[in-house]
Amino acid sequence: MHHHVGQWIAHYGVLGVFIAAFIEGELGVLVGGAMAHLGKLNPLAVVGAAWSAAVISAQLFFTVGRSQRETRWMHKVTDKRAFATAIKWIDRHPTLFCIGYRFVYGMRVVGPVAISQSRMPARTFLLYNLATALAWACAGTGLGWAFGPELAHLVHRWFTPKRFAVASVVALALFVGVIAWRSRRAAQRRAEALGVLEMVD
Repeated sequence: MHHHVGQWIAHYGVLGVFIAAFIEGELGVLVGGAMAHLGKLNPLAVVGAAWSAAVISAQLFFTVGRSQRETRWMHKVTDKRAFATAIKWIDRHPTLFCIGYRFVYGMRVVGPVAISQSRMPARTFLLYNLATALAWACAGTGLGWAFGPELAHLVHRWFTPKRFAVASVVALALFVGVIAWRSRRAAQRRAEALGVLEMVD
């Protein structure tokens, strides 16, 4: 599908940037930025198209995830101790996660779905979504503008759908694993501190 991105943008212009950013994510924004650098597109229009695509796609994934939160198959995932710990971490650090997932390859789908399983209100997610999508759109367009077709070609070559799927699984596993490890470390420190207090008493 990647080879269609340039064709979409060349044929449909800013609408093509929206379609490519919605479906392909980073690649569509980089190509749009590169074409803006060449004078074929308005850079502000590229940012606007990428921003709206990012907002709509993330909101869609969040809504689907939230609607499935009480289903049996979702509980099989969220009831696992490691995943439950990760969701609690999102509840404690919503800003950090909402900003961070935007810029981690493979988290474009996983991020909003994970947030949908937390206690974050839908309105709060919408506000985070609007702000972080703008930062992402500006960054992607800026990179495309600065490095031009060379960067777009590199992304076109390496960021395949298969690699995106693998990256999504790896990113989620790393996130859950790191949070679970931090939780165990914190529990050990609390237990050690409690043991010291008992010895003092």
